Formats: sequence, C-alpha cells, structure tokens
Amino acid sequence: MLIPEAGVHQISERYFFTPSSLARELFYYPTRCGHYFCDHTYSFSHQSEIALQSDHNNHIMLFLVRDGALSLRINHIDMLAARGQIVLFDCRQPYQYHASDGLEFIWLLFNGLNSRPFYHRILRSRGGRQVFSTASFSEMSELLDTLLSSCASGERMSEAAHSQLLHRILCMLLTETPPQAAEPDQITQAIRYMNAHLYEPLSVGDVAAAVNWSQAHFSRAFKAHTGYSPYEYIVLRRIDKAKHMLTSTRMTVKEIAYHTGYHSEENFIHSFQKNVGISPALFRKYPI
Repeated sequence: MLIPEAGVHQISERYFFTPSSLARELFYYPTRCGHYFCDHTYSFSHQSEIALQSDHNNHIMLFLVRDGALSLRINHIDMLAARGQIVLFDCRQPYQYHASDGLEFIWLLFNGLNSRPFYHRILRSRGGRQVFSTASFSEMSELLDTLLSSCASGERMSEAAHSQLLHRILCMLLTETPPQAAEPDQITQAIRYMNAHLYEPLSVGDVAAAVNWSQAHFSRAFKAHTGYSPYEYIVLRRIDKAKHMLTSTRMTVKEIAYHTGYHSEENFIHSFQKNVGISPALFRKYPI
C-alpha cells in the first residue's frame, strides 16, 4: 500500500472512513486507522499538511505501540511511549510525535456520541497520564486487528459494529484497574461487605473501615477499579432491590423504603426518581 509519509514503510496499512449522518448522530465512529511500521524519519504534528487539510484535528487519537518507541509532546509536555503501551490524546491539543527505528504501532482516529466525556474520564482514572500500560492491551490489539482486516478484505464492518468495537475499547480503558491502583482482593472484599449490609444503615466510612483503608483512599481506589463511587454503588444496588420488590410484592412504598436502607419514605422516593426518572408508584404500574 502506497502511503506518502516519510519514514513509513510500504508494508504499512492506512484506511479512511466517512461516517453517515446516522453514525455522527448516534454512534462512535472511526475516521482513519492504520498499522504503521516506521523508522526514525517518521514524524507528525498538529501542523502537518495532512492534519491541516481536513478535520483531522477535531478527533481523538489512540495508539497501541507494538514494538519500538514513540516520543511525543502533547500540550507542551514531553513523554515516551514504549512497546506494550497505549497513547490517548485529543487532537485539538498541540501535539507532535517522532518514531524510533523499528517502531510498529496501530493508530485509530475516532469521534462520536460521548467520546470526549469518555476520554476525560479515562484520563482522570489514569491520573492524567496520556501514555500508560493496560492489562487489556492484547484484547484491544485483537479488536483493532479485526477492524484492519475487515478493511483489507474489502468487507468492512457495519457502522453499528464499529461503534460497538470502539465502545468496548473505551470501557476497557475506563474500568480496568490501572497499575498501582486498588488491590482487587480488597475491592472484592468491600463489595461483599456492601452487599451483606446493603439494607442496613451503611456509610462509605463503614465500608472503608471494614477493609482497613482510610475513607479517602478507599473512595479513590474503588472508583478507579469500578468506574463509580462507593456511594453510587450502594444507591444503585438499593434501587435494584426496590425495583424487584415493587414488581414482585404488595409491600407499600414506605415499607420498601425501610427494607432497602432508607431512613424515610421521602428520601427513598427522591432517590428513586433521581436515578430511574419516574416515581416508585409509577414504576410499579409501568415497570420499564
């Protein structure tokens, strides 16, 4: 495949995608992707001719570095991505990157739906790092190989399948436990404790004490591991139980409130409506 970029070997691949109006409205969608083999003469920046000639700089970029290394400067910060690492950045930031000899990487430019909120949450979960390791590297690599293979064969995946693939990758990046984050055994222990005491008076401090962590450290670790806060977990599981009781028993709303850990019927109704969108009484009538 002829790729007119200096330093890119011609065994490399590059493909383009033009999203439909439906994809732009409802899906995650790729706009370009590639599998590059490069030498040290390869470089790219937000001011490169390719970037300036299109909407390239309106999207989000993902790299999977399979071999070699890539030096980057993103938003005026220098960083290095080595074999087995991920790079994620918003192309609206100033950026540039340069290859080492022997660089092999897969790149994906994408956008759509809530891509940027996802992107910002992923960075927060990674302590702001835009270069990081991930336990899901092999799985993500296989997913992107599937995307590239479908392009190479001329039998491209549907836009809905593209969206599902991208969403899976984003979820893996957001919800896995980053290195030096929470010990999975203690998080599992905390979840078991919450489930066992879910319908009793239960605070985040109680759960933190049960696993011998400070409340602040526990809250950070739990969110890094699961993607949501301990308090949110408690509330959502109580709401799940309340839904079951509303649809399978004749208990009053007040009785259900106290059976699911709420101190008053009013607090329960407020919490239920906030999280479900309708009142408990209406959910009982129209369980959606």
